[in-house]
Amino acid sequence: MKYFIAAAILIFCIFAASMTGAQTLYTWTDENGNLHITEKPPPKTAKIEEQVNYKERSPEEEAAIKRRNEAFRQRLEQDKQREENREARSTASDAEKDAQKMKEQAQEEFEENKTYIKKLSNRRWKRKKFRKRIERLKRESEESLAEAEEAAKQAEEAKANAEAGQESQN
Repeated sequence: MKYFIAAAILIFCIFAASMTGAQTLYTWTDENGNLHITEKPPPKTAKIEEQVNYKERSPEEEAAIKRRNEAFRQRLEQDKQREENREARSTASDAEKDAQKMKEQAQEEFEENKTYIKKLSNRRWKRKKFRKRIERLKRESEESLAEAEEAAKQAEEAKANAEAGQESQN
C-alpha cells in the first residue's frame, strides 16, 4: 500500500511539473505593423491575427489519394510475392544440388560396400564369419540410397511449388 501511495504521489508531481513547464506563445502585431512573439499576452490595443493554412480536400482529391494508396499497397504485395518466389526457387535449387550430392555419395558408398561385401563373401567360411557385417553393410547402403532418393523427391516438390507460385503471380 505504501508503494502505491508513493507511486501516486510521484506521478502527481511529474504531472504538476509538466504543467508548470508548459508555455503559451502569443503572436500579435502592434500598431506599427511589427510582429511580436512572446510568452506574455498581448496588450488590449494589439491586433491579433489568426492564420490557418489548412485547405480542405475535395472528394475527388480524397478518392485519388485512396487510389494511389491502394496501388502502392498492391505493388508492395507484388514485390513481397516476387521475393518469396525468388527465395523459394533459390531454396529449391539448393535442395536439388544437395540431393544430387547425397545421391552421388550414396551411390559411391553403395559401390564400395558392394566390392567389400564381395571380398567378405568370396569364401564359404568368410560368409559365415562375416554374415552380420555383410547384412549390416547391405542395410546401411540401401538406407542411404533411400534417403538420397527421398531428398531428391523433396527437392523436385519444392521446385514444382516454386514454379507454381511464380505462375500464379504472373
